[in-house]
Amino acid sequence: MNQLVNVADQIPLLIEEVAEGARDFIPPPQAVRAAARRAYRARRTLLIQYENDGIDESEETEELLREAETIMRMKRPMIRIDLQRTVLQGGHATPLLAPPLEVATKAEGLLGEDTARDKLLYTQADATVEELVRWLEEGQL
Repeated sequence: MNQLVNVADQIPLLIEEVAEGARDFIPPPQAVRAAARRAYRARRTLLIQYENDGIDESEETEELLREAETIMRMKRPMIRIDLQRTVLQGGHATPLLAPPLEVATKAEGLLGEDTARDKLLYTQADATVEELVRWLEEGQL
């Protein structure tokens, strides 16, 4: 009930911001952290960090989610969160570098898998997919 009241209290402010021309929602980092500590409840989480990502916040996020687990366990001691953080080669844009599947498949057919990955620069993006698949299979998702 308190959450409903809190949400209802925010509606007039939101309407006023939109009326004044607000188009983006950019919550302050401290508000996001507080909300995550209080409300994050996913049972399994995979954080992927890249070695050459200067704006990565995976370590801070992991710490924040560990705090959220501690808070949740105070209420429900039997619940555990499976939180994994893995570090892969690459940078912030690595997941975006893979070519369309049709192009990759044709290149791999012509050049071989390893050569195509090297020439089209998607070796690291492919490693990201492999890590996601591993994590999903491990969780039987």
